[in-house]
Amino acid sequence: MTRSYDKHVLVTGAAGFIGCNFLGYFANKYSNYHFTCIDKLNYASASSQEAFQKILQKPNVDFLKLDLAESYHQLYQLIALNYEANQITDIVNFAAESSVDRSFEDPLYFTRNNILSTQNLLECYRLLKNLHPEAHINFLHISTDEVYGDSGYNVDEQGKLSPTNPYAASKAAIDLIIQSYEYSYKLPIMVIRPNNIYGPNQFPEKIVPVAIEHLKSNSKIPIHGDGSNKRRYLHVRDFLNALELIWSFSETADAGDIFNVGSDEEVSNIHLVSLLCQLYHKDSTFDLQEKIQFTQDRNYNDLSYSTSADKIRSLGWKPKVKLQDGLKDLLG
Repeated sequence: MTRSYDKHVLVTGAAGFIGCNFLGYFANKYSNYHFTCIDKLNYASASSQEAFQKILQKPNVDFLKLDLAESYHQLYQLIALNYEANQITDIVNFAAESSVDRSFEDPLYFTRNNILSTQNLLECYRLLKNLHPEAHINFLHISTDEVYGDSGYNVDEQGKLSPTNPYAASKAAIDLIIQSYEYSYKLPIMVIRPNNIYGPNQFPEKIVPVAIEHLKSNSKIPIHGDGSNKRRYLHVRDFLNALELIWSFSETADAGDIFNVGSDEEVSNIHLVSLLCQLYHKDSTFDLQEKIQFTQDRNYNDLSYSTSADKIRSLGWKPKVKLQDGLKDLLG
């Protein structure tokens, strides 16, 4: 006999860094939920593959290997045509290409994977509503604070979208398309814009895992420009706690909403790398200049992303993992 579940959750980008951490937490805590996982299994999921394969052994987790940008008909069948059988109640959309440096090299790839892929999901939801007007899906879309660009200090959710690189532009574009679906088709969708998320099983193309990899191999850590660009960092556990709160809020929300999720711990790239070196070498002395290598700066490199998380903090959330503690855990 097929087990009945309280929710049937579609998770896209499930094998990536954040998606895999999400499943590791939620599939354990919510054994009464069924999770259908979608991922195309590209390079970015390599670091989380071992953890992901363990998650797939859980009885409430299934996996479909799909490229969202190319698999519209399969998505439509899963979400809309087979709605009465699958009863998808929630979509949590992590699927995205997120490397700024790669986006400079191949911006069209980011347009395809960050815009078309998510719009395929939106279209399936829109057409589901045509077939089953009574159907309601809690749709949570994971965006980024980079959509605001260098917009000023403590930008809130009403801040101007001002992306400055192809990655951020593709994320801002789909945020606006989501807004159009909310207005035109009355589809409530939650948009979540976090700071730089770090944590276990992150592919080494972002500064934290790159620095750790170079420290462990005793090679120089590359830093863009002069290292003065600042970022705010959010541990993946804190992000998942925020997502859980927003998810519960979406159950009763009459319309879509936007939430910035972030910490107040803003550090420059050079300070972050220096902190990692201090934690790695513990009490031993080291010469920072011997540990780093300044590289050519990005085509454009925002000075900082300063967002206000007052809105979600008013609901009771706040980050608990201090940056130094989170980095220490990753170093082991």
